[in-house]
Amino acid sequence: MEFIIHFQREAKGKLFMRIALFGTVGAGKSTVSEEISKRLGYEIFPEPIDNNPYFDDYYKDMKANVFKMQIYMLTARSKQLLDAKVLQNVIFDRTILEDPIFVAVNHHLKTMNDIDYKTYTDFYEHVVIPNLGHRSEFDLVIYLKVSTDKAIERIKERGRVQELDTPREYWEILNQKYDDFFERRKHMFNFLVVDAEGDNLEAKMDGIMEKIYQMEPTLKK
Repeated sequence: MEFIIHFQREAKGKLFMRIALFGTVGAGKSTVSEEISKRLGYEIFPEPIDNNPYFDDYYKDMKANVFKMQIYMLTARSKQLLDAKVLQNVIFDRTILEDPIFVAVNHHLKTMNDIDYKTYTDFYEHVVIPNLGHRSEFDLVIYLKVSTDKAIERIKERGRVQELDTPREYWEILNQKYDDFFERRKHMFNFLVVDAEGDNLEAKMDGIMEKIYQMEPTLKK
C-alpha cells in the first residue's frame, strides 16, 4: 500500500504539526509523547487500550480474539484521526499506520489465518486509508528504536498483567516487523530515528526537540 504524505501544512506562516510516535511495545512512546506535550502543550491521543473490551482476552487466547482485537483497534484509531482533524497540533501515541504490523505478526505466528489476514488487509488498504485522506498525514514520525531485550525489560517494569505471559517470540517478531516497516516506508515519511535503548529521557528529548525546532523555529523559546 502506498501513502502520500505532505510534511507541512501552514496557516499565517506557522506550521501546524501532527507528530506520531512509532515503535514496538516497550519502546517508551507514552513517556516521550507526554514529555513533548509538556514542553509544547500539544494534545496527546493515547493508545486506545483502557476501554478495549478485547484486550484481556487477546493476550489469553490470541488465535480466538486477534481479528476482533484488530478491528476494534482499527476503528478506535480511525475515530481518533477524525477527532483530531479540528486540532492544529497533536501527538499520536501510536498511529493507525502501525495496525498492519500487529496483524502481520499474528499472521506470521499463525494466530491469524490466511482468510482473516486477507480480509483485514483488503479492508485496510481499500477502505480505511482512502477514506482517511489527509487525516492520515503526519509531519514527523518519531521511531523509538530499541532491542527486544530492552522492550521486554520495560514491559515487565510496567507490569501490565496481560502482557507478562506473552512469549518472547511474539516480542521478537513484533520488533522485527517494525524494522521491516521502517525499511520499506522510510522514503514515504518524515522519520526521525531515535536510539531509545537508554533510560535517559533528556538525552532522547534533545534530539527530538532539535528536530521539531528545525521544522518550526517559532516554537523555540
